[in-house]
Amino acid sequence: MATALSRSVSSTLRRVGARIRLARKRRGMTLIAVGRATGLTPSMLSMVERGIATPSIGALVAISDALRIPMAGLFGPAPATPDGSPVVRGRQQPVISTGRGAQRRLILRDAAEHLELAENTYLPGAASADAPIHHEGRECGVVLAGRLRVEVDGQAYLLRRGDAIAFDSSLPHRFTNIGREVARTLWVNVHGNRWSR
Repeated sequence: MATALSRSVSSTLRRVGARIRLARKRRGMTLIAVGRATGLTPSMLSMVERGIATPSIGALVAISDALRIPMAGLFGPAPATPDGSPVVRGRQQPVISTGRGAQRRLILRDAAEHLELAENTYLPGAASADAPIHHEGRECGVVLAGRLRVEVDGQAYLLRRGDAIAFDSSLPHRFTNIGREVARTLWVNVHGNRWSR
């Protein structure tokens, strides 16, 4: 018997998949075109669109970039602040989890500057994606706890607490927690003008 949590996850996967499919169709892109832009296979993308595969956080970042929409938009509209406040309260920050032990809390999305600030956590052995992914923009981050193996364009870097890295997001990249404790990072993605295109 399915638990309430598993039903909720399945429902979320179906909604996210439907939003991806709608965005892809609106852009006139095929699964093959999105696959070329992300490094994901068309069959994997098809399963994500149908809500039968759990995409990694890295895959969602790459897909949203290829479709030129903010990743948070895959989960629903951004909460409006009735008073136009620049403050984003903790309860308004979407948390995106995968079944693979990675979680992303989108702290802030500044659409005017095309910037996202997120806290990412990885359980021991968890990775940002099954294989290196790529998308437009630049990114940088700092490890707040644990150890993280960062692969960028075939080169591996070991980051420990306090270590930071910056690179071009169009290079294939992947993050893996190689330690025995939860790895936690503060990450910034700058997407150029992708949302305004």
